[in-house]
Amino acid sequence: MLELKNITKIYKTGEYKQKALDDISISFRKNEFVSILGPSGGGKTSLLNIIGGLMGYTQGDLLIDGRSTKKFKDKDRDYYRNKSVGFVFQSYNLIGHQSILKNVELALTLSGEEKHKKKDLAIKVLEEMGLKDHIYKKPAQLSGGQMQRVAIARALVNNPDIILADEPTGALDTETSKEIMEILKKISKDKLVIMVTHNPDLAEKYSTRIVKLKDGKILSDSLPYVEEKNQDNFKTKKLSLSLPTALGLSFNNLLTKKTRTILTAFAGSIGIIGIALILSLSNGVDEFIVESQRKTLKSYPIEIQEQSLKLGESFIMSKKDETNNKKDDKNVTANAEIIEKKSNLTSSISKNNLSPFKEYLESGDQKINNLIGKHSINYLYKLNFDIYGKDKDGEIVNTDGSDFKDDENIIFTGQSSPIFTMGNGEHKNFRQIISNKDGTISDIVKEEYDLIEGDWPSKGNELVLFTDKNNSVNAESLYELGILPKKEYKDILKKIDNGEKIKLDNKKLNKSKLIGLKFKALIPADFYKKSGDTYENIKDDENERKKTIENGFDLKIVGIARAKEDSETNSQTNAPIGFTSKFTDILIDRAKNSAIVKEQESNKDINILNKIPFKANNDKEKRDAAKSYLKNLKGKEKLEIQSFLLANSDILKENLQKSSNENLKISMENPSENSLNIINLFLENPEDKVLDKLYEEKLSSNTYTNNLESFGYISKSAPSTIKIYVENFENRENVKNIIDDYNKDKKLEDKINYVDFVGLLTSSIRTIINTISYVLIAFVGVSLIVSSIMIGIITYISVLERTKEIGILRSIGASKSDIRKVFLSETFIIGFLSGLLGVLITYLLNIPISNIMQNVTKISYIGSRLPSKIGVLLIIISISLTLIAGIIPSSIAARKDPVEALANE
Repeated sequence: MLELKNITKIYKTGEYKQKALDDISISFRKNEFVSILGPSGGGKTSLLNIIGGLMGYTQGDLLIDGRSTKKFKDKDRDYYRNKSVGFVFQSYNLIGHQSILKNVELALTLSGEEKHKKKDLAIKVLEEMGLKDHIYKKPAQLSGGQMQRVAIARALVNNPDIILADEPTGALDTETSKEIMEILKKISKDKLVIMVTHNPDLAEKYSTRIVKLKDGKILSDSLPYVEEKNQDNFKTKKLSLSLPTALGLSFNNLLTKKTRTILTAFAGSIGIIGIALILSLSNGVDEFIVESQRKTLKSYPIEIQEQSLKLGESFIMSKKDETNNKKDDKNVTANAEIIEKKSNLTSSISKNNLSPFKEYLESGDQKINNLIGKHSINYLYKLNFDIYGKDKDGEIVNTDGSDFKDDENIIFTGQSSPIFTMGNGEHKNFRQIISNKDGTISDIVKEEYDLIEGDWPSKGNELVLFTDKNNSVNAESLYELGILPKKEYKDILKKIDNGEKIKLDNKKLNKSKLIGLKFKALIPADFYKKSGDTYENIKDDENERKKTIENGFDLKIVGIARAKEDSETNSQTNAPIGFTSKFTDILIDRAKNSAIVKEQESNKDINILNKIPFKANNDKEKRDAAKSYLKNLKGKEKLEIQSFLLANSDILKENLQKSSNENLKISMENPSENSLNIINLFLENPEDKVLDKLYEEKLSSNTYTNNLESFGYISKSAPSTIKIYVENFENRENVKNIIDDYNKDKKLEDKINYVDFVGLLTSSIRTIINTISYVLIAFVGVSLIVSSIMIGIITYISVLERTKEIGILRSIGASKSDIRKVFLSETFIIGFLSGLLGVLITYLLNIPISNIMQNVTKISYIGSRLPSKIGVLLIIISISLTLIAGIIPSSIAARKDPVEALANE
């Protein structure tokens, strides 16, 4: 079964050559106990290593079951060592950090034995060696004889054909040596046992055949054997050390050096900690930005108005501008840049036709839902309405604050700054809340406010009162709403106007008493009363006005909502009373069904208020229209026109100066409603230029549409503003994409234009933060690379420490790739521990860091947070870097000569 033909082995060291074996030819039987004797340096161990496949030969051939090994590849030798050969060494060569059972199982793992069978076979062979009670002990816990029995058990467990024993009793006492020899003799009944020994007595007593070597040559052979010519019966296949076994070997080795392993892992984790902290802070700030965006976007939706400003290159200083602004020492330059910019600004104002865009949005509901997810689209109109309240004294109060207007001191008019208005068609103290398509309150509102009393509005006549986080409402608004007494507020304003300093106590209002509070809503059409064949505005008639208000549309407060603690909404600057889009629909329908609107709709060419045609085709028609206008003037408008005539008619001034009528002269100096003779006097001799100017200023803009709007009627298909609310800037970008899709193939005048200042600002902030994070990560990444190099050095030290283990693994059939796998497994474990330790430490550090950030900024939702996905990614990066660092030392380990490795101490 085993034959050596003319085997020669020459060792080369530089130019020096030494012949260890010289033309050795010998054959062995399938079962015999062969002892090889000879002096040291005679070639015994070299012969044994060549037979065992640990060493190659220089010349000759080794035949195994008739197959030549001249063309054996590494995988063939590995398979031969694992399946056909079992080694028993003088120094036992057990892996110290593995249990006895694991040492024996190792050869079975390489052979690919099933897991459940592997353990049973290993235990069985250890029981046969008398080691049943020691299988879970480490080698250091056994005696020399017991360790040699383990080595024999390991050699036998794969049921090999050949057992090679190199001085198996060299380190044992006499009695134990006899026990080991008896075991080997018993084995030789079924297998070929080849033993190298210096003890001729043991060889003579137990061997069936003695071969003597000297100077690399066979001196004698007590029982020669000539191998019959057999066919090639030796088949090989590739073996591989399983990954769990490689990891187990490395893990157990690391456990024997716990302190060094932990310190190495911690050192490797420093770079991970640095990057993780930067990403945690960046993510925390990014989450803060996202949350702020979400809250900001509720106050600043994408708003598309009838008129929009187009920002383009006209607002950027060009190189030409810079050239024009060059210093001129000789002259003073008149720089026209500002004037040009003003011109650009004016020309950049464009009109948006929102009717087709509204239709586009409503027809593409499903597409919009798919693209931008959670959102709310609100349509606002140029509504013209009044809402009246009544204070506890029964005084009617116009809730727009006009009852408290002081023309002499505009600062106390009770009018809010336009910056706080929510858009067209909204009232100073009433605002349309963000509503769903069906008119119900949007979740966007409910996320910002807690309902503390009553219910959310569900009908068109229902209102909600908003308070700030402290349950308070601006006192000015409460006076203007009539919730606080009208007279009391007028007295306060009077004192302020007189320069008095006042101090007011905060008033407490019972929440339950505010529920059910009523208001009256009216549109301009409600104040027109049919008089003959025309209509008269009775708003200035106190009695008629009160009657009309009493018949107004009823509104009532049904709920009170308080801003949440983390809400960004400032109820002090927004109208405190909210209504839904259903109220807007009711106002539009109320106007549409009014008598004055219906009559105007049936007379599209003539203004039913003054019977003047909306369009004049020539100068004569314009002048006739102006005359008709003057003849039908009433009330305050008449006074205004008298002043206009006096300022523009030279003939009228001249006639008045010549007139002897004292009443006319008084009227000229102080026009009043009763002094009607001025208009009549002008009509006696009207000037064309005055009539032309009067038409241009008063009548030219008078159109059918304008008239309907002045009555409070607006088409639902023509909003003045479209507000699109989204929760994040990604969806905001998708909204812009929807607008871009709409603009495709549209003419310039039909395109929708808008400016997203908030989006531009927040996007820039996020870009800056990301840039800073990347720069910091780059710096910290250096430490990560350094720690990876350090792990590579530690792994190389481990290679040096585990050199004998490398030889043991190679002797039982482990390939070079298996050795590489073992040490890469070690770097994998260290990399995993480094990454895991770094992530865990980061999570712990994020707790105090977040607390500090929240205490400093006073913002509850800001902090340092590491997302779990990033944590996993960092562990993977740590493992990857350490694996890369382990490539060189693991390759060095794989290239080690197994014979030299076994000889290492």
